[in-house]
Amino acid sequence: MKPLVSIITPIYNAMPYLNTFLDSVENQTYAPLELILVDDGSTDDSLSVLTERAVIMEEKGISVKVLSQNHAGQVAAVNLALPSVHGELLTWCDADDYWTDDSIEKKVECLLTHPDINMVRSNGLIKDETENPIMYREKNNQPFLSDIFDDLFHERILELAGRFMVRTEALFSCYPNRQIPASTVDQNPQLLLPIASRSKCAYLNEELHVYCRRSSGHSSTKRSFTETMKRIEDIKQLYLSILPYCECDQEYYHKEVEHMIAAFKKTLMQTTAMIARNRTSNE
Repeated sequence: MKPLVSIITPIYNAMPYLNTFLDSVENQTYAPLELILVDDGSTDDSLSVLTERAVIMEEKGISVKVLSQNHAGQVAAVNLALPSVHGELLTWCDADDYWTDDSIEKKVECLLTHPDINMVRSNGLIKDETENPIMYREKNNQPFLSDIFDDLFHERILELAGRFMVRTEALFSCYPNRQIPASTVDQNPQLLLPIASRSKCAYLNEELHVYCRRSSGHSSTKRSFTETMKRIEDIKQLYLSILPYCECDQEYYHKEVEHMIAAFKKTLMQTTAMIARNRTSNE
């Protein structure tokens, strides 16, 4: 029997692109699938679309569970979904991105062929709001199998949702209570770093995922100096909260967190000073 793949997707005001994502799930060449959708307090009609599409997808053999919560962010949405995961394999995707039709099938095949590894990632495309390709995220010379913990930790590999698939047992052995550390920053480091500290990761050099860079997206938000400084501190707390779940040199990586945060702050100060000088020279 083929393993069940669980998919977690948080949704917040995703009406303009939600159907594109749901179509990409519905068009997957792999089955069986379990789709867990969490509406994070949307103020548009996202929840209505989810409810309507769930019926259609169930008729096509995809198990769908729709959950909802007051707006609390992506990590809270993932934590709401995790207790409902039944699949042997787990993947997750943002509601404004999407997969190629064979994305899940190829990742499942990889993990079944290599039972000694607990995670796989693929290459992918980055597109703008008009579907024009911007860039590839990964270089083409990546090894098939590698230890990626240090690269993930230092963001030399970006943890884009939709590129990864993990063994559920491996994740829940790190988080027996099926809850990842809370954060307002991101959910991907919590889901990936503990597993990466214990297992090699396979790499599929195929564009199996499309990340859509949108002007209204979280990563595109313009922040003030104070807001950026707070975000840097939030990143620090996020990484410090993940480290206890990782099998790594704790002392070394605690120091690396301090170095990383110091570098972020230095860059922020230099950028702020440069903007101030340019503003003064133009007056």
